[in-house]
Amino acid sequence: MRKITILMIGLGRIGGKFYEQFTQMNSENIEIIGISEPNRDNPLLDDAQDRGIPNFPDFEEALDQFGTEIDIIMDTSNRAELKQAIRQALQERKNQHTVLVPMVVDYLMWYLLPGSEAIPQSHHEDIGY
Repeated sequence: MRKITILMIGLGRIGGKFYEQFTQMNSENIEIIGISEPNRDNPLLDDAQDRGIPNFPDFEEALDQFGTEIDIIMDTSNRAELKQAIRQALQERKNQHTVLVPMVVDYLMWYLLPGSEAIPQSHHEDIGY
């Protein structure tokens, strides 16, 4: 089985749960190769540092460092303007390998997590691409 590499953007309430789930999985299958968390007070940053996972407060630095080594970008900020900036950055770098997970897939994966609570969706009227 091929290892899937992930760049996680945002380690808040939702991203933090995905981070914890991914770090519990078999590292031969899933590897978080970088995170982009601008909140330097986020307690998960210490865990990431202990695991050797670098933080890039500016996600574009991670794209420059890893390029097509990133299989999936999981942006859990769910801010449309950030998703657009990520798409633009991938296009500018001619990166046709890395996949940006659409918000609707974030929701699907969230529902699969054990013990996941409801996600307030009032501010996410359009959870498409």
